Amino acid sequence: SEMCIRDSYIPLLLGYRCGLRLGEAFGLSWDCIDFKKKTLTVNKQVQWDDKMQCWYFTAPKYDSFRTIEIDDELVAIFARLKDKQIKAKTYYAELYTELYESNKRAINAKEGTPIELVCIRENGTYIQPRTMQHTASIIHHKMNYPEFTFHSLRHTHATILAENDVPPKYVQERLGHKDIYTTLKFYQHLTKKISEKGTGIMSKIFATT
Repeated sequence: SEMCIRDSYIPLLLGYRCGLRLGEAFGLSWDCIDFKKKTLTVNKQVQWDDKMQCWYFTAPKYDSFRTIEIDDELVAIFARLKDKQIKAKTYYAELYTELYESNKRAINAKEGTPIELVCIRENGTYIQPRTMQHTASIIHHKMNYPEFTFHSLRHTHATILAENDVPPKYVQERLGHKDIYTTLKFYQHLTKKISEKGTGIMSKIFATT
Protein backbone atom coordinates (compact mmCIF):
# COMPACT_ATOMS: atom_id res chain seq x y z
CA SER A 1 0.00 0.00 0.00
CA GLU A 2 2.93 2.34 0.67
CA MET A 3 4.19 1.88 -2.90
CA CYS A 4 0.69 2.46 -4.19
CA ILE A 5 0.39 5.80 -2.38
CA ARG A 6 3.86 6.81 -3.57
CA ASP A 7 2.92 6.06 -7.19
CA SER A 8 -0.27 8.10 -6.78
CA TYR A 9 1.35 11.16 -5.22
CA ILE A 10 1.93 13.19 -8.40
CA PRO A 11 -1.45 12.32 -9.99
CA LEU A 12 -3.20 13.31 -6.74
CA LEU A 13 -1.39 16.66 -6.81
CA LEU A 14 -2.38 17.19 -10.44
CA GLY A 15 -6.02 16.56 -9.57
CA TYR A 16 -6.03 18.79 -6.51
CA ARG A 17 -3.76 21.65 -7.59
CA CYS A 18 -4.53 21.70 -11.33
CA GLY A 19 -7.98 20.14 -11.67
CA LEU A 20 -6.77 17.57 -14.20
CA ARG A 21 -8.88 14.57 -15.15
CA LEU A 22 -7.54 11.10 -14.34
CA GLY A 23 -6.43 10.31 -17.90
CA GLU A 24 -4.88 13.76 -18.29
CA ALA A 25 -2.81 13.37 -15.12
CA PHE A 26 -1.44 9.97 -16.15
CA GLY A 27 -0.82 11.15 -19.71
CA LEU A 28 1.32 14.14 -18.73
CA SER A 29 4.79 14.27 -20.30
CA TRP A 30 7.73 16.49 -19.44
CA ASP A 31 7.49 18.48 -22.67
CA CYS A 32 4.12 19.73 -21.39
CA ILE A 33 5.68 21.53 -18.42
CA ASP A 34 7.30 24.94 -18.90
CA PHE A 35 9.40 25.69 -15.84
CA LYS A 36 10.19 29.27 -16.86
CA LYS A 37 6.62 30.31 -17.65
CA LYS A 38 5.25 28.10 -14.83
CA THR A 39 2.63 26.52 -17.03
CA LEU A 40 1.32 23.05 -17.77
CA THR A 41 -0.16 22.09 -21.13
CA VAL A 42 -2.90 19.46 -21.40
CA ASN A 43 -2.71 18.03 -24.91
CA LYS A 44 -3.57 14.35 -24.38
CA GLN A 45 -5.01 11.77 -22.02
CA VAL A 46 -4.55 8.02 -21.64
CA GLN A 47 -7.22 5.39 -22.13
CA TRP A 48 -7.22 1.58 -22.00
CA ASP A 49 -7.63 -0.44 -25.19
CA ASP A 50 -9.06 -3.92 -24.59
CA LYS A 51 -8.06 -5.26 -28.01
CA MET A 52 -4.44 -4.10 -27.88
CA GLN A 53 -4.31 -4.67 -24.09
CA CYS A 54 -2.43 -1.43 -23.57
CA TRP A 55 -2.75 2.20 -22.58
CA TYR A 56 -2.82 4.64 -25.45
CA PHE A 57 -2.96 8.40 -25.98
CA THR A 58 -5.97 10.25 -27.28
CA ALA A 59 -7.13 13.86 -27.27
CA PRO A 60 -8.39 15.27 -23.95
CA LYS A 61 -12.10 14.88 -23.24
CA TYR A 62 -14.18 17.31 -25.35
CA ASP A 63 -10.91 18.23 -27.11
CA SER A 64 -10.17 20.45 -24.13
CA PHE A 65 -6.60 21.30 -25.12
CA ARG A 66 -5.37 24.00 -22.76
CA THR A 67 -2.38 25.58 -21.03
CA ILE A 68 -2.79 26.47 -17.38
CA GLU A 69 -0.75 28.24 -14.74
CA ILE A 70 0.84 26.17 -11.96
CA ASP A 71 1.84 27.40 -8.51
CA ASP A 72 5.43 27.85 -7.31
CA GLU A 73 5.37 24.87 -4.95
CA LEU A 74 4.19 22.53 -7.70
CA VAL A 75 6.91 23.88 -10.01
CA ALA A 76 9.48 23.06 -7.31
CA ILE A 77 8.03 19.56 -6.85
CA PHE A 78 8.26 18.95 -10.60
CA ALA A 79 11.86 20.21 -10.67
CA ARG A 80 12.87 17.82 -7.89
CA LEU A 81 11.04 14.92 -9.55
CA LYS A 82 12.66 15.52 -12.94
CA ASP A 83 16.11 15.71 -11.38
CA LYS A 84 15.44 12.47 -9.49
CA GLN A 85 14.31 10.72 -12.69
CA ILE A 86 17.41 11.85 -14.59
CA LYS A 87 19.67 10.47 -11.84
CA ALA A 88 17.68 7.22 -11.68
CA LYS A 89 18.07 6.71 -15.43
CA THR A 90 21.85 6.92 -15.06
CA TYR A 91 21.80 4.64 -12.01
CA TYR A 92 19.73 1.88 -13.64
CA ALA A 93 21.65 2.15 -16.93
CA GLU A 94 20.73 -0.78 -19.22
CA LEU A 95 18.10 -1.96 -16.72
CA TYR A 96 16.14 1.29 -17.15
CA THR A 97 12.86 1.01 -19.08
CA GLU A 98 12.53 3.45 -21.97
CA LEU A 99 8.95 4.29 -23.01
CA TYR A 100 7.68 4.90 -26.54
CA GLU A 101 4.53 6.01 -28.31
CA SER A 102 3.70 3.69 -31.22
CA ASN A 103 2.13 4.80 -34.51
CA LYS A 104 -1.20 3.76 -32.96
CA ARG A 105 -0.42 6.02 -29.99
CA ALA A 106 0.08 3.05 -27.65
CA ILE A 107 2.45 3.37 -24.68
CA ASN A 108 5.05 0.61 -24.88
CA ALA A 109 8.66 -0.26 -24.10
CA LYS A 110 9.66 -1.51 -27.57
CA GLU A 111 9.10 0.81 -30.51
CA GLY A 112 7.92 4.16 -31.72
CA THR A 113 8.69 7.73 -30.73
CA PRO A 114 10.50 8.11 -27.37
CA ILE A 115 8.33 9.79 -24.75
CA GLU A 116 9.22 11.06 -21.30
CA LEU A 117 6.20 10.65 -19.03
CA VAL A 118 5.96 12.33 -15.65
CA CYS A 119 4.24 9.39 -13.96
CA ILE A 120 6.94 6.72 -14.01
CA ARG A 121 8.65 4.60 -11.38
CA GLU A 122 12.32 4.85 -10.46
CA ASN A 123 13.24 2.22 -13.08
CA GLY A 124 11.31 4.03 -15.84
CA THR A 125 8.23 1.79 -15.95
CA TYR A 126 4.88 3.46 -16.49
CA ILE A 127 2.57 4.18 -13.56
CA GLN A 128 -0.86 3.45 -14.98
CA PRO A 129 -4.23 4.93 -13.91
CA ARG A 130 -5.36 1.65 -12.29
CA THR A 131 -2.96 2.47 -9.48
CA MET A 132 -5.58 4.99 -8.38
CA GLN A 133 -8.08 2.19 -7.72
CA HIS A 134 -5.80 0.80 -5.01
CA THR A 135 -5.19 4.28 -3.60
CA ALA A 136 -8.93 4.99 -3.53
CA SER A 137 -9.51 1.71 -1.68
CA ILE A 138 -7.04 2.79 1.02
CA ILE A 139 -8.72 6.21 1.27
CA HIS A 140 -12.16 4.57 1.47
CA HIS A 141 -11.40 1.96 4.10
CA LYS A 142 -8.32 3.02 6.07
CA MET A 143 -8.93 6.77 6.02
CA ASN A 144 -12.74 6.45 6.14
CA TYR A 145 -13.61 8.63 3.15
CA PRO A 146 -15.95 6.23 1.30
CA GLU A 147 -17.18 8.79 -1.24
CA PHE A 148 -13.72 9.72 -2.54
CA THR A 149 -12.95 9.40 -6.25
CA PHE A 150 -10.15 10.99 -8.27
CA HIS A 151 -12.80 13.28 -9.76
CA SER A 152 -13.43 14.60 -6.22
CA LEU A 153 -10.08 16.41 -6.45
CA ARG A 154 -11.17 18.15 -9.66
CA HIS A 155 -14.39 19.25 -7.96
CA THR A 156 -12.46 20.46 -4.93
CA HIS A 157 -10.12 22.46 -7.16
CA ALA A 158 -13.05 24.14 -8.89
CA THR A 159 -14.74 24.89 -5.56
CA ILE A 160 -11.56 26.44 -4.13
CA LEU A 161 -11.30 28.72 -7.15
CA ALA A 162 -14.97 29.69 -6.86
CA GLU A 163 -14.58 30.47 -3.15
CA ASN A 164 -11.69 32.77 -3.96
CA ASP A 165 -13.66 34.85 -6.47
CA VAL A 166 -11.94 33.45 -9.56
CA PRO A 167 -14.10 34.36 -12.61
CA PRO A 168 -16.15 31.43 -13.97
CA LYS A 169 -14.72 31.81 -17.48
CA TYR A 170 -11.18 31.36 -16.14
CA VAL A 171 -12.26 28.25 -14.23
CA GLN A 172 -13.96 26.85 -17.34
CA GLU A 173 -10.81 27.27 -19.40
CA ARG A 174 -8.56 25.95 -16.65
CA LEU A 175 -10.57 22.76 -16.13
CA GLY A 176 -11.50 22.27 -19.76
CA HIS A 177 -15.23 22.17 -19.11
CA LYS A 178 -17.41 21.59 -22.17
CA ASP A 179 -19.48 24.70 -21.45
CA ILE A 180 -19.83 27.48 -18.90
CA TYR A 181 -22.96 25.86 -17.40
CA THR A 182 -20.86 23.00 -16.03
CA THR A 183 -18.59 25.54 -14.37
CA LEU A 184 -21.40 27.63 -12.92
CA LYS A 185 -22.62 24.65 -10.89
CA PHE A 186 -19.71 25.29 -8.53
CA TYR A 187 -20.95 28.85 -8.05
CA GLN A 188 -24.63 27.94 -7.79
CA HIS A 189 -24.02 25.44 -5.01
CA LEU A 190 -22.62 28.10 -2.75
CA THR A 191 -20.46 26.98 0.13
CA LYS A 192 -20.81 28.71 3.48
CA LYS A 193 -17.71 30.80 2.73
CA ILE A 194 -19.14 32.19 -0.52
CA SER A 195 -22.54 32.80 1.07
CA GLU A 196 -21.06 34.78 3.96
CA LYS A 197 -18.95 36.82 1.54
CA GLY A 198 -22.01 37.62 -0.56
CA THR A 199 -24.02 38.67 2.48
CA GLY A 200 -21.23 41.02 3.56
CA ILE A 201 -21.03 42.63 0.13
CA MET A 202 -24.80 43.14 -0.03
CA SER A 203 -24.80 44.75 3.39
CA LYS A 204 -22.14 47.25 2.28
CA ILE A 205 -23.90 48.04 -1.01
CA PHE A 206 -27.23 48.80 0.59
CA ALA A 207 -26.01 50.22 3.89
CA THR A 208 -27.68 53.49 4.85
CA THR A 209 -25.36 56.42 5.31
